[in-house]
Amino acid sequence: MNTPSQKSPWTKTLLLALLVLGIYAIGAMLFTSWYTRHGQSIQVPKVVGMPFETAEEVLDDNDLEMVIIDSVYDEDQKPNTIVEQDPVFDSKVKPGRKVYVSINTGIKPKVRMPKLINGSSNLAKVLLQNVGLRLGKIDSVKSTFGPGLVIKQRFNGRDIAPNVPLDKGSIIDIVVSKKLSLADTTAVQMLNDGVVQDNPIQ
Repeated sequence: MNTPSQKSPWTKTLLLALLVLGIYAIGAMLFTSWYTRHGQSIQVPKVVGMPFETAEEVLDDNDLEMVIIDSVYDEDQKPNTIVEQDPVFDSKVKPGRKVYVSINTGIKPKVRMPKLINGSSNLAKVLLQNVGLRLGKIDSVKSTFGPGLVIKQRFNGRDIAPNVPLDKGSIIDIVVSKKLSLADTTAVQMLNDGVVQDNPIQ
């Protein structure tokens, strides 16, 4: 007849075997799940144009993670919307992939007013575009300056000096010199010479 002390080693051995078998089974399940998942690919949804919160939910529902890498200003998009994403829409990626996005702040950045005076109207347009400003109305007036030169730069109807900070996208108007006629040139020359011509008595 076996005593309890004689059964104890067998019981321990059986429990140890069951424990090892359980660990092996769990490991096999995890490995199988990982291997199956490893072969999967996900089509990246389009989140550009979506509000930040909506985009985050969409990516999360597709087993993707959103990471914000930049904040920019885009006048064509609403504030707090996604303006760029990487990987792009329709890309094939693995589950759990990070999608890097840029968000529109909705806050216009400041730029410096360039010097346009004494340059041509074409040059003025280029200089304004380079800093993020726009050319508005072009007026022309007779001037002793060379024809086609910018003689005034204006913002909201007032003269504006170079280096003044403005909101990006602001509209700048310019006044361009126009060639004087022969009569105008003669009158200016007489004025410069100190000659005053009276009307003859009829």
